[in-house]
Amino acid sequence: MRSCTFAAESHVDRSIDGPEIFIESNIVGTFRLLRAALSYWQSLPEDRKTGFRFHHVSTDEVFGDLPFDSGTFTEETAYKPSSPYSASKAASDHLVRAWGETYGLPTIVTNCSNNFGPYQFPEKLIPLVILNALEGNPLPVYGEGRNVRDWLYVDDHARALETVLTGGRMGASYNIGGGAERTNLEIVEMICAILDIEHPRSGGRGYAELITFVADRPGHDRRYAIDASKIRAELGWFPSQSLENGLRKTVRWYLDNEWWWRPIRSARYDGARLGSAA
Repeated sequence: MRSCTFAAESHVDRSIDGPEIFIESNIVGTFRLLRAALSYWQSLPEDRKTGFRFHHVSTDEVFGDLPFDSGTFTEETAYKPSSPYSASKAASDHLVRAWGETYGLPTIVTNCSNNFGPYQFPEKLIPLVILNALEGNPLPVYGEGRNVRDWLYVDDHARALETVLTGGRMGASYNIGGGAERTNLEIVEMICAILDIEHPRSGGRGYAELITFVADRPGHDRRYAIDASKIRAELGWFPSQSLENGLRKTVRWYLDNEWWWRPIRSARYDGARLGSAA
């Protein structure tokens, strides 16, 4: 049996406004999963124990703030989380490794860069910008928009997870990144340029005129950048989608699937700012 733990509270801004649920879900929830998995694994006959995997899916944010002129995160980078979200994920990573060391539970940890693609909840940067643009609302960019993230298309991440789950070494960790570093402002401008072609505004106006710079969020890490050489060398995985192609596919998906996002915008999240710590 191979199990992969995806469920988590995952939005930095919401963790600033309400950290308690992140502690409960990401730390206490991981403990409960580990306890249940260990009990199950220990009950298995020996010939089935060898096929068991507990794959814990984590984030590059556990490594903290990376200077603009520095290198990249490797599997050996020390943890230095900056937000309640990343601190809760760092704690869960440590729990998983401890269950492997203490109880012998066969565990693997992966740390990925920023995901994007279809069905992403509209509080995240890329869907938020797409939907705000379609509604003619301001496109908020924190600070000067210079913060850098490494972007990974969701299908490539899914392939990487399957690759690690079926072929990764027990007790190992693997970084998964798209090798596509861009500033937040560059991402917003790329989305605007795609929408100018796919869904032009009236009067020939460009979407970029909706870009609005807002006060930065507390503790905003400058840069994340993943070194994915280990998973490439050991398991032969590499991303197949470029950032540009992935963004075009993502914008097209939101244009074609208003049935999915409209009820969310109407009843669950209307695009209001989160994480101001006010």
